[in-house]
Amino acid sequence: MSDQNISNEEEILQLVKNTLTAIAKDTYTPPELTHPLSSDTINQIRNCFAVITRRQQELAGARGVEFNDRPRYVDEPSDTFVVSLDEFRDSTKKED
Repeated sequence: MSDQNISNEEEILQLVKNTLTAIAKDTYTPPELTHPLSSDTINQIRNCFAVITRRQQELAGARGVEFNDRPRYVDEPSDTFVVSLDEFRDSTKKED
């Protein structure tokens, strides 16, 4: 999303989403230990994520922007790649 086109509501939604993500990371507990949050609280956090994402999709759709906010693994192959224009320019100069 372009920073210039983000509304206050979208900024607030993203901040809340980031905060909930940080809480989830900070309270991560290995399976053999008891989680500090109750299962009700964990479900409420999941529901908040669902509502936030749904609203972000609605706002992006209203602006005519596709909303593809999906988590990515670091080692996941990217479907895009960067092409250096400098190298392209250099290769065209050699042909002239």
